[in-house]
Amino acid sequence: MKLKKLEISERVVQRLTEYLSILKEARKQDNEINSIELAKIMNTTSAQVRKDLSTFGEFGVRGKGYDVDKLIEIITEILGIDKINNVIIVGHGKMGEMLSSNLDVLGEGFKIVGIFDKDSNKIGKIAANDLIVQDIRNVGEFIKNMKNDSNTKIDMAILAVVKEQAQIAANNLIKNGIKAILNMTTYKLEVDDNITVINMDISAKLQELNFWRILNSINIEEETEW
Repeated sequence: MKLKKLEISERVVQRLTEYLSILKEARKQDNEINSIELAKIMNTTSAQVRKDLSTFGEFGVRGKGYDVDKLIEIITEILGIDKINNVIIVGHGKMGEMLSSNLDVLGEGFKIVGIFDKDSNKIGKIAANDLIVQDIRNVGEFIKNMKNDSNTKIDMAILAVVKEQAQIAANNLIKNGIKAILNMTTYKLEVDDNITVINMDISAKLQELNFWRILNSINIEEETEW
């Protein structure tokens, strides 16, 4: 499937990943699902489900719904995980080590091909997945050699350095051809519009979670008073 340059919101893409998880569970029970059933699990409306999916094409049959296996195949292709996407990890502290030693966290479609750090005590050590931690100064040469020697394209990185080093590390990655960064730091990266950054600030997510917890508690108390 060829994706056109569309105005697609971040939330639509987030929901696509959620649809995919739901569909993988659903196919254990049935080979068909409709927008009403998907909406119920997602806590949204069937109209929203149909709108999200129709952004990328017409996949369902009116009055019948969606073929589960086919929709899984389509969403997998849309998300680009029908093939292996090579990723490097920059920063092999506790977060980087956790990611490199637990590849199931990455899910299907992604392969860690390189791990980098600036700490001389970590460089040269073997990570849990048998990759050797390399000097961050060699990242450009590594990306170039992987492309020349094995036609392996690397344009995605997970940034897991301390926040004080985040921008410098990101600049170095971008200079060497990285186009997409999963930012595991708390630092807000400044990048050009052609570079994609997804922020995974756990502290911010916990704050967000705590807000909704408090709000839900207030709503429950008010309902109880009535």
